[in-house]
This record gives sequence, C-alpha cells and structure tokens, in this order.
Amino acid sequence: MLSAPPSNRGIGKLLRDVAEDGAHLARQEVNLARIEFAQIARDIAKGTGFTVGAAMLGLLTVQMLVFGFALLMGDALFRGHYWIAAFVLTVILGAIAFYLLKRGTALLSTKNIKPEQTLAALRRNRDD
Repeated sequence: MLSAPPSNRGIGKLLRDVAEDGAHLARQEVNLARIEFAQIARDIAKGTGFTVGAAMLGLLTVQMLVFGFALLMGDALFRGHYWIAAFVLTVILGAIAFYLLKRGTALLSTKNIKPEQTLAALRRNRDD
C-alpha cells in the first residue's frame, strides 16, 4: 500500500499557503469580474447607441408619413389648402399624444409600481 510522502511543512505554513492561495484566487475572481463588467458596459453602450439610432430613424419615418398624409389631405379634402390639413393632423396627433401621456403617467404612478403583494407577504411573515 502506498502512503503519502511525509511533509516537512508545519501547520502554520500550510495555513499561510491556504490563505495566500485563497487571496490569489479572490484577486483573480475580482479581475475576471472587472473584465466581464467592462464588456457588459461596452455592450450596453453599443446597444443604447443602436437603439437611439433606430428611434431617431423611426421618428423621421413617422414625420415623413405625417407629411405625406398632410399632402394627401390637402389635395383630397381641402382643395390645395395644405395648411388646413397640417393643422387638422396637428390637432389629431396632439390629442393622441396627450392620451398616451396620461395613460403612461397613470401607469407609472407610485400606486402602480409598488409591489403590493410582496409587501403584504413580508408584513405577514414579519407578524408571524
């Protein structure tokens, strides 16, 4: 039967080695986390840039569509009075924007973003 070779190192030396290895491992993990977070931050920045670019192009697309509707309405409904068509579209789009704003602010009120069920469960657990 094979036996382990005798160790000339004492307990203190072994504990010091374990502590040094643990510290080295922790430093490596922190460095890895730093590298990963830097990559995540770069990806977030790129994704944000692409999203903002898409939003800007989408806004330009909607503006062109509204302009086309104004021209179409000016010709078809208002006999060449394009300013009336633009005014009518402004009122309609303003009303829609106001409605969306009111709905959005209502959904974002503190009443709606509080996790009521979780808070109730925490209160029940605290009382138990």
